[in-house]
Amino acid sequence: MASIGLAAAIEELRQELYQAQDLGVGQQFAFGVEEAELELLLELRDSGSGEGRFTFGVATVGVGGEHSTVRTHKLTLRLSVRDRAAGGSSPEISDGAVGSWEEE
Repeated sequence: MASIGLAAAIEELRQELYQAQDLGVGQQFAFGVEEAELELLLELRDSGSGEGRFTFGVATVGVGGEHSTVRTHKLTLRLSVRDRAAGGSSPEISDGAVGSWEEE
């Protein structure tokens, strides 16, 4: 299993945010990152067992083992939305029409 360190994970996040910023140039709606929460969970399991048996001059040896690593990354971004066409204010998404989509 490939592993990634904390510094590399943060740098990858930084590069993703730069790319998102570049893609947003000239778009009407802008998103600002208000808060980023990164949760890293690491679980290591290591166990082993062995057995041996001698029966009627024939040796039987059994060996078993287990090793596993689990890594979980969770990233939560809280974004603010600004409408550049409305001077940077929060966008108002509404429709004055009454009714549901099914009625159209």
